[in-house]
Amino acid sequence: MITIDLIAKRHCEWVRMATYLGSDTPEDVVQEMYLKLCEMPDIVERIEYKANQVNTFYIFSIIRSKIVDAHRKESREQYDELLFDPIESPDVSEQAYQNLMESIKTTIDQMGDYDQMLLELHFVYKLSMRDIEERTGIPLHSIFNRLKNIKNAIKYKNYEQYKKYQEANNAKETISRIGRYNREGDPCHGN
Repeated sequence: MITIDLIAKRHCEWVRMATYLGSDTPEDVVQEMYLKLCEMPDIVERIEYKANQVNTFYIFSIIRSKIVDAHRKESREQYDELLFDPIESPDVSEQAYQNLMESIKTTIDQMGDYDQMLLELHFVYKLSMRDIEERTGIPLHSIFNRLKNIKNAIKYKNYEQYKKYQEANNAKETISRIGRYNREGDPCHGN
């Protein structure tokens, strides 16, 4: 009859097998295999291949199962940390937005007084281009062209920050959609 002691005599072989199967901690996997065998004594009886010989394939299957379980658990923990731990992880999209706004503010601060004045009149005080023309005497086509050039300069100088903001915002929306997933509406979810 096969016993745990007889199986453990081939310990080095089991460790090599766990390493071959891709375990980062082969000793731990083999120990878990021993624990599983001890928890279910009827399995030990079924492992016998011939008189007092261990069915290596059965051990291989148990070790492979333990490695797959470990990888699933690790993946699940990483997934949970990334998606569902809002207290410990700051809102990435909010930080990306703040970075974008700071970058735009820096770009505007580096512009000349004339450009800053036009931006302020048009975007802060909400004056139309015609209103600016009437109040300042600057020709309409000049105001239009200057604002167009200013906007293009802001877009060009802050494009990288804007891309980072878009990526963070898309990730936030994806997480939000996952969070709203309703298991009760899932036909595969048993009640």
